[in-house]
Amino acid sequence: MNGLFFALLAGHLVADFWLQPASWVSHKKENGWKSKKLLLHTLIASVLPVMFAFESDLWWFVPVIFLTHYLIDVAKSKVRQTIWSFIADQVLHIGILWILSAFFTRIILPENLLQFWIFACGFVLITNPLGILAGMFLKSVTKSESNAVQFNASAWIGIFERILIVIFVTTGQIQAIGFLVAAKSVFRFSEIQHQGNLKAEYFLLGTLVSFTFAIVVGLGMKLLITV
Repeated sequence: MNGLFFALLAGHLVADFWLQPASWVSHKKENGWKSKKLLLHTLIASVLPVMFAFESDLWWFVPVIFLTHYLIDVAKSKVRQTIWSFIADQVLHIGILWILSAFFTRIILPENLLQFWIFACGFVLITNPLGILAGMFLKSVTKSESNAVQFNASAWIGIFERILIVIFVTTGQIQAIGFLVAAKSVFRFSEIQHQGNLKAEYFLLGTLVSFTFAIVVGLGMKLLITV
C-alpha cells in the first residue's frame, strides 16, 4: 500500500469537512463558480493534502488538485444535494488523489507513517464525514424535508460513540460495543417513552447506522494495518 495516498486522503478529509463551515457550503450553492468561498475552500483543499505528505517534490500536485476539486465542486453545486451526489463528490475527489499517488510519483512513505495516516484517516472519517452521511441516509429513508445538518449535542454524541467503537474494534474489545449500546439506550429511554414509537424507530435506526459505519471503518483500519 502507498502511505502517500493516506496522507493525501487525511488532508482532503480535514479540508473538506473540518475546515469547511456550513456557511461556505451554502455560499457555494448560491453563487456557483463565482463563489469566493469556493475559491478559498479549493485552495485549502489543494494545499493541505500536499502539506500532510510533507514532500516538496509534490508541489505540482497543488494546481492539479485545485483545478479538479474546483470543477467537481462547481458541478456539485448545480445538482440536488442527495446522499448519492455526496458519495459521488467524495469518490471523485478521493479518486483523483489515488490516481496521483499511484501513477504519478514513486514516493513511498515509511511503514510507521503508513499506519499513522491510516489511523488519522479513520478517525477523521468517523467524525463529520460519517455524521453527514448518516444524516443524509436517515433523511432519505424517513422522507424528512430538512436538509440541515445540525451540529448539536446529538451530533457530538454520535461522533464520540463512533470514536469509541473504532477504538474497541481496533483493539479487539468487540464485547464493549454491547455495553455502549446498552448505556445509550438507558439514557435515551425516557425521551423515547414520551415521544412514541416513531421517535423510538428513528433513534434505533440512527444508532444502527452510526454503529455500522463505525464498525466497518474500524474493521477496515484493522485490515489495512495488518496487511
